[in-house]
Amino acid sequence: MINQEVSQYYFFGTTMRFLQDAKEGWSIRGEMFIYENIKWFFDHLDAINLPVTKRASRPLKDFMRKLEETEEVNLSNNLAHELAQIMNQIRFTLDAEIQGLEAFIITPKRYDVDKLLNDINGLFAPEMFAKFHDIAKVDFIEAGKCIAFERATAAAFHILRATEANLRFYYESMVKQNRIKSRMWGPIVQDLRVKGKTKNYIALNNHLDNIRVSFRNPTQHPEALYDIHEVQDLLSVCIDVNNRMFKVINA
Repeated sequence: MINQEVSQYYFFGTTMRFLQDAKEGWSIRGEMFIYENIKWFFDHLDAINLPVTKRASRPLKDFMRKLEETEEVNLSNNLAHELAQIMNQIRFTLDAEIQGLEAFIITPKRYDVDKLLNDINGLFAPEMFAKFHDIAKVDFIEAGKCIAFERATAAAFHILRATEANLRFYYESMVKQNRIKSRMWGPIVQDLRVKGKTKNYIALNNHLDNIRVSFRNPTQHPEALYDIHEVQDLLSVCIDVNNRMFKVINA
């Protein structure tokens, strides 16, 4: 999968149309004229990955070399006729190749789509994301992409995995002695409720336990499916609890 701006397809189409419509007397050189449009045409064939059309465009490469060698300023009748024939042949190949291509448009979400795709750390409190466990960072990044592309249940897995990784990190940061051997979510929260440094963070401990019972356990086992609205709610809940954990660590 590649990230492609829609404007590239639009610009490729206008370049194709310009070359198809070229007439006798049109300027060969200069910005926005024949030679420049041929260069843009080949640039966009590579950018939007049309290899079959590119192979079919070899006559246009030869025509481009012919323009490089000519001293004419404007298209002659013969050159205009030759270009029209070349572009019509290319058009047949292009029409066939694009029949097998599909484009998917990302629809708006409650969270800004650019943040979901490229800046998930911007959804957390300032400077918090950089302190997260490395696995948690990767999972939150993947969760953002899954939400953007509406893979809701997959996003829930990533969100809860990330939160559990950070929970273990939180536990090991706050509890230095007499740690429990198990690093499972439930036993960790039980121990946090009785340890001197963490037992007074009642809201955080309750929050963590609610996520475990209501979301993590049903999601871990084949009991829960999420729609795109539910998983965005889950992300909100987990953003809050992760911010709380790292605020305590920083304090």
